[in-house]
Parts: sequence; structure tokens; C-alpha cells
Amino acid sequence: TFELHRSLKQVTVVDEDIDPNNAESVEYAMATRFQADKDLIIITNVRGSSLDPSSDQKKLKTAKIGIDATRSLLKPSEGFELAKIPKINKIKLENYFK
Repeated sequence: TFELHRSLKQVTVVDEDIDPNNAESVEYAMATRFQADKDLIIITNVRGSSLDPSSDQKKLKTAKIGIDATRSLLKPSEGFELAKIPKINKIKLENYFK
């Protein structure tokens, strides 16, 4: 995936039940499915973008991270599902906070 574009520095992989375009959904996956000591990949000293001010501007070298925020294949999947709150869309918070 990092080879798609050299300026890509972070990739987070999620399951099909997570909307990758929804930051809250991705954060949920990271909070419930990711363990930094097992699911984090760090790639160092690789070619980066000349537009990245945090990289080595002479050598154009940078570091990249990959995050595996997918469900464990070793655990039952039901523990990883997002809780569904009935009628949550009908709750009007303004009725409770004035």
C-alpha cells in the first residue's frame, strides 16, 4: 500500500464493518481491535516526499507506520461489534440540555 504514493506515511487497515471514510468509525476500530505491541508496523529509512518538512530533506528519507485495526482471527467476532442503541436517531439532546 505504501508504494501507491511516496508521500503516504500512515496506513490503517480495518474490517468491512468499519467505514474507512468515517474518522469516528476508524477510531472505534483502533480502540477495540488494535494493540500497539502486536498490530503496529514501523518502516524506517524509506523514500518519502520532498514536500514533507519532517523528513530528511537532503536524502528524502522518512519513516512510515502501518496499523492493523482488524478483528483478531483468534477471538470470537461478537465481542468486536459496535453496540446498537435502539432509536438513537430519535433522541433530541436539546430536550435534555437547555
